[in-house]
Amino acid sequence: MSKEKVLFIDDDVMLGNIVTMALTEEGYVVHQQNSLTCIKAVVGEFKPSIIIMDVEVGAEDGIDVMPELYAVAPEIPIIVISSHSESNEVVRALQNGAVAYLKKPFETEELAAYIKRHANVTHNSISRIRIASLELDTQSHILYQDTQKLKKLSKLEFALLLLLNGHQGEIVSHDEISRLWEGTIVDNHSIYNLIGKLRKVLSVDARIELVTVGKDGYALRIGDVASCT
Repeated sequence: MSKEKVLFIDDDVMLGNIVTMALTEEGYVVHQQNSLTCIKAVVGEFKPSIIIMDVEVGAEDGIDVMPELYAVAPEIPIIVISSHSESNEVVRALQNGAVAYLKKPFETEELAAYIKRHANVTHNSISRIRIASLELDTQSHILYQDTQKLKKLSKLEFALLLLLNGHQGEIVSHDEISRLWEGTIVDNHSIYNLIGKLRKVLSVDARIELVTVGKDGYALRIGDVASCT
């Protein structure tokens, strides 16, 4: 019997109870959450194999917080559920990293099939993310170049690198970065300081650029090595 963990996020408590009961009978361990309050801490403590999340959770938008969740838990897949059937909502969810978009109402058997297909049953094992010649160990937060240990990143440096790499080549705004402080009001100087620290670490590979894009934000770009002919 499967013991994968499912984090179900929906402010519809009745639906949550129905889904929790059905998935528990299927052998899953389910944690039901009806808000996005402290959701990153919940993910860190519960360590789910998969996240099922509604678009509208109270007054908050589940799709908007997906980059933040992937920044702290890049290995955990997210399935979005919603009563909205507009194609732009589906596209928005997929662009933010959803592995599937399930429209309400749905059968619990259908949801279970999606979970079985996408759940990351090995998410507790050591995984590494490659960024040009560098590798980031998502468990230890250590950044390597080949076998050389460059630095153990701080919590904020780690979260920022995951956020930027998850939007590689795209502009990540100051507002998006400020959310890494988890509700704490942060000034631009703190963001500049964090960017500077990460930029210094990444400078060991000339292909990696952490660029300032005017007043819009920052972008992580990976270029080619210049020819030495």
